Amino acid sequence: MEGKKAVLVQVVQPNQREISEDSFEEFRYLVQTLGIEIVGESTQVVRYPNYAFFLGKGKVAEIKQIVKLLNADFVFVDTKLTYLQLRNLTKEIGVSVVDRPHLILMIFDMRAKTKEGKLQVELSELRMHLPEIVHSGIYMDQQVGSEMGLKGPGEKKTELKRRYIEKRIKILEEKLKDIKRQRELRRKKRRKSNVPIVALVGYTNSGKSTLLNKLTGISDAYVEDMLFSTLDTLVREAKLDDKNKILLVDTIGFIRDLPPTLIYAFHSTLEEILDAWIIVHVVDASVPDFKDKMESVLSTINKLNASKIPQILVFNKIDKIDALKMKFLRNRYPNAVLISALNGIGIENLKDRIKDEISKQYMRVKLLVPYNEPAVTSKIYREVNVLNSENTEKGMLIEAEGFKENMQKFKKYFVRY
Repeated sequence: MEGKKAVLVQVVQPNQREISEDSFEEFRYLVQTLGIEIVGESTQVVRYPNYAFFLGKGKVAEIKQIVKLLNADFVFVDTKLTYLQLRNLTKEIGVSVVDRPHLILMIFDMRAKTKEGKLQVELSELRMHLPEIVHSGIYMDQQVGSEMGLKGPGEKKTELKRRYIEKRIKILEEKLKDIKRQRELRRKKRRKSNVPIVALVGYTNSGKSTLLNKLTGISDAYVEDMLFSTLDTLVREAKLDDKNKILLVDTIGFIRDLPPTLIYAFHSTLEEILDAWIIVHVVDASVPDFKDKMESVLSTINKLNASKIPQILVFNKIDKIDALKMKFLRNRYPNAVLISALNGIGIENLKDRIKDEISKQYMRVKLLVPYNEPAVTSKIYREVNVLNSENTEKGMLIEAEGFKENMQKFKKYFVRY
C-alpha cells in the first residue's frame, strides 16, 4: 500500500484516567507496517458511543474535513467497531474506515507466506465477516432468482453470500485439519525423541526470531524490525553445550486485543506451545509499556491452557536501556534473565538457566515390567530413552530417562527403593 495516506483516530474510553501514548504509538506502528503514510491524527473521548458511528457526529464531520484537506485514502480507528458503524463511517467520510481488529487482519494478510498461513488468514477473515452479512445493505436484499438462473421466487443476495461463505469456511477448516494432522505427526515424533522442547513466546517484535538465530547459530529465521515479521512456527535444534541439545519453537508474536477469530485460526499453530517442557517469555525491555505487553502475552498463554508449563522470563534488548532501568529490572524481577539477543549479551546465562529448568523436568528411573506385558516394554522403548535393561525372575528391569510427563505414563512400574 505504498503511496497511500491515512488519518488515525485515537479513542479514549471513559474509564481511562489518562491517554495511553504508548498504546497509540503501537497503533501508528501497525499502520506503518502496511506501508501507509500517516498524514493526520485526531482524538475522541467517548463517554456514550454513538450507535450508528461510535464517534460523535461532530467528530465525524471534523474527520471528514481532515480527510478532504489532506487527501487521505484511509481512516484507522484505534478500537473495535461494529460492521454497521464501519459501513456508516465509510459512507459518511467518503474513504475506507478500518478498526483495530481489521487492521491487524490486513497485516496478517500481507505477512502470510506459506499455504497454511494464507489459509488461516482467509478463514479468520471469513469468520470475522460472516455475522456482518445481515448488515451489508438494502441493495443486497433484492430478489435475484432470475439473475442466478434459479427457479421460483429466488433468494436474497445476503442469503446466497452467507451460504457461500459458510461453505468456504468448511473447505478451509478441512484443509487446515489435514495440515494439523501432518503437524501432529511431527509433534509426536518430537515428544517421543525426549529431546527437551523450549517454546519462545513474546509480544510481537520482542526479538524472538533474533534469539532463535543466536541460540541455534544459524540465520535462517526471518528477522525484520516490523510487527508480525513471520506468522509461521519455526522449529530448530540448538546446543546448550557439548552434551545438551534442545528443540526451540519460535511462535507467532502476540499483541493486545488480538481478534478472537485470529486466535481461533492460528490455534493449531499456537498449540506447539503445549508440547514445551519450558516456555521462554521474551520481553522487549526497551519499550515503556513492557508491563502491559507482558500481561497480554500471559493472557494468551492462559487462553491456550499453557499456564502450568514452567516459564523463564527474559528481558531482551538491554543494550537499549540505561543503568537505572537495568537496576529496576534486576530488583523487580530477580528471577529474570537479562540479555541482548542481537549482541549476544547474557546468552550463556540464559543457556545455563534453561539447563537448570530442564534438569527439573527430566527424570531417570528403574522400571520392572512383568514378562506377560510385552506391549508395555515396547511402549517404553518407543517413548523414553532406555539406558539399560536386564532379565530378572520377576520381569524385565529397565533403566530409563526422559521427560517427566512421558515417564509418568509408566509410574505403576517404577521400582521403589
